[in-house]
Amino acid sequence: MKTNIILFLGAIFFLSISGISCRKSQINNVTSDGIPERGGLALTFDDYNIDNWFSYIGLLDSAKVKCTFYVSNYNKLSTNQKEKLLQLQDHGHEIAFHSSNHKNFVEKMQSHGFKKLMEEEIVSGLQLMHNDGLFPKTFAYPYGAHNLIMDKVLLKKFKSVRTLNGTHDLNNSLCPLSGNTVIRGLGIDESSKRSLSGINTLLSSASELNHCAVLLIHNIEAKRTNLQLPLWKFRNILVKAKSLHLHFYTVSEISK
Repeated sequence: MKTNIILFLGAIFFLSISGISCRKSQINNVTSDGIPERGGLALTFDDYNIDNWFSYIGLLDSAKVKCTFYVSNYNKLSTNQKEKLLQLQDHGHEIAFHSSNHKNFVEKMQSHGFKKLMEEEIVSGLQLMHNDGLFPKTFAYPYGAHNLIMDKVLLKKFKSVRTLNGTHDLNNSLCPLSGNTVIRGLGIDESSKRSLSGINTLLSSASELNHCAVLLIHNIEAKRTNLQLPLWKFRNILVKAKSLHLHFYTVSEISK
C-alpha cells in the first residue's frame, strides 16, 4: 500500500513539473478570491460514510483535492464521526446536506404532503447539524428525485441543489464555473458500470469547454458494496485531472 501511494504521489509531482502545456482555453484570469477561472472538477460524496471518507483525508491533502460531502442521516452519527466531519471541514472540504432520512422526495411528498416532507427531511436534520457547528450551503436530492416545486423552495435555503444525470449524455454533468442552481452529478461508483475512458472524456471536455465536471461517489475502495469507487480508479481520475490542469472546486464555489 505504501509503495502504491508513493508511486501515485510521484505521478502527480511529475505531472506538475512536466512540460505539459495548457490549451488557450485553460489559461484564464484569476477571480477576486484568487481562484483560477479555468475548467475544473467537483468531486461529491453522498450519504454518511464518514469513516470511509475520513480514512482518505491524507491522500486528499497530499493531492490538494477539495471535495463536497453531502451528509444524510446526521442523527445516526456518533460523536467521533461528527468530529471527523468538522476535521474534514477544517481541511477545506465542504460539508453539505443530503436530507434527514434519505427518503425519495417525490414519493414522500405524494404520500405525506410537502409540508411534512420539509419538516422531516430538511428542517430536522439541518437543525441537528447547526447545533454542532455545521452550516450546509448546498443540497443533494436522495436518489436524485425532485421536481420544480422542490427546487424553487429549496433554492431559498441553499445556493444550489444537485440531482443526477439520468441521461446517456455525460456532458449533462458539465456546468459553468459559477452561478449554478440545479446541478446534475454523474454517478461513477461500480454500480454505474461507468468506464474510466468515459470519465476521462468528460474531464477533457471540462478542460476544453472551460466548464466544471460534477462526479458522484459514495465510498472509496469499500468492501461488500458496489456503491464504491476502487482506489486505483480514483487515483487515475486525480492524475487525469492534474494532467489537464483542472481546478478542484467545491460545489459552493460553482453555485449561485
